[in-house]
Amino acid sequence: MRKKIDTLLIKGHKYRDPDYSATRLAEELGIENYALSKILKKEYGCSYSDMVLSLRIEDAKQHLVNPHKANLTIDEIGILVGFKNRVSFFQAFRRFTGDTPEEYRKKTLPKHLIK
Repeated sequence: MRKKIDTLLIKGHKYRDPDYSATRLAEELGIENYALSKILKKEYGCSYSDMVLSLRIEDAKQHLVNPHKANLTIDEIGILVGFKNRVSFFQAFRRFTGDTPEEYRKKTLPKHLIK
């Protein structure tokens, strides 16, 4: 089941869809929500929402440090990885990294590339 979840959610980048839900993932896997919840806790050690947030933040971090993506604004990166708005992106990013996306970008990108 882990391989199927990895294929759908991670490799398929469904975590980037802000409307993709645990219910939809469970349906695509052909299982009930409660079964998905148990699998995620056992296999990944977290809830669906924490898993999705973690994937989005890791994705955002890659975009924030990529010199070829330096032209993207923080808001554009947030939307690209699946956040519906700036506030939820900043809150989740700080929760997982301790920094705002802007602080993270400033720490990692050369100053001349920062927009």
